[in-house]
Amino acid sequence: MARSPRTSAAPAPSTTAGPLFEAEASTPPSAPRARIGLVPVAMVGALVAAGLWGAWVTKNVLGAADTPAIAKVQLAGIVGEYVQAQARSATPPEQVTTETRAFMGEVQKNLERRGASGQIVLVGEAVLAGNVPDITAEVRREVYAKVKMPQPANASAGEVMGAMRAAMNGQGVPQAASPVPGAALGGQGSAPVN
Repeated sequence: MARSPRTSAAPAPSTTAGPLFEAEASTPPSAPRARIGLVPVAMVGALVAAGLWGAWVTKNVLGAADTPAIAKVQLAGIVGEYVQAQARSATPPEQVTTETRAFMGEVQKNLERRGASGQIVLVGEAVLAGNVPDITAEVRREVYAKVKMPQPANASAGEVMGAMRAAMNGQGVPQAASPVPGAALGGQGSAPVN
């Protein structure tokens, strides 16, 4: 039996550097990071701006449906209602003047605010024909939310009913005021016969 020569199984020399030579065998430098150019940044900015503009336009177009472009308001009715309420109240004249100025100022501010938002408000008496929405109730509600409506003077129901009965019976009219019989009823009585 012949023996075959034995080769030694010694490890082959390593081509990689060991811990002693790490400085020499460092990894190669990586490529520099790519920078984002000005064009992509500008395009993203333009897309964001277009999206914001589209949202604003959509909001204004859809929000404009709530308020009509042209509307009318019955100012004579609102002002007359307030003046009658002030006349029935027991408010001193100085305070009536102050409250009326505040009321008229609030009506003016309300109409100016509507005009600044692009709404055209016409006085109701100026609209002769056409289908123009009436915003009187809305203006009345907004104004009275800021200015209090005058309350009538405190008169008991008995006093009011007594005064009405006296007026209807002719007792409430002084004699000097009605020299002609029937004049207390507005002049509808018969004239004296010769």
